[in-house]
Amino acid sequence: MSLRSIAANPAYRFVGLFALYLTLIAVGYPWATKRAITVVEAMTEGTAAIGTALLSLVSDEASRSGNLMQLGSFNVLIIEECTGIFEVLIFLAAVFAYPTGWIDKLIGVALGVPILYAFNIARIMVLLWVGRFHSQFFDFMHIYFWQATLILMITSVWLLWILKVVRRGESSAPTGA
Repeated sequence: MSLRSIAANPAYRFVGLFALYLTLIAVGYPWATKRAITVVEAMTEGTAAIGTALLSLVSDEASRSGNLMQLGSFNVLIIEECTGIFEVLIFLAAVFAYPTGWIDKLIGVALGVPILYAFNIARIMVLLWVGRFHSQFFDFMHIYFWQATLILMITSVWLLWILKVVRRGESSAPTGA
């Protein structure tokens, strides 16, 4: 199998581009954030502010100080990894690697990024609730459950984009003979 035939196959090309984009992100992101530390700080504080504001709608125990969120006596420090940025970057790599037009890719970004961010905020709110009322489960939920769930969420949003945007108008019903 030649390199040309591999590059001509859309599935192989997707995998290669996805791996390339993830590599560029892995190399470029740390470099970029060192030069834009105020952006990272704004992301952590903004995530904490939004999460606390939403949590305040259902609990009068919610409060925040900078990027420290509190629910009663339980608190979490929102750090860069809590902002959802890494999940968004993985999603973007998958969208831009997928063989479709630029308009569809931009629609994917416009729809997928807010969905992933909202899901991440919900994750933080649930973690605060678990930590406050069921602290014995906090580590499991934080380390295992939500990590797997975030992978599932990225994949689900990406597949939904493919089905509803990229392949819109295509018939999904089988044709009979």
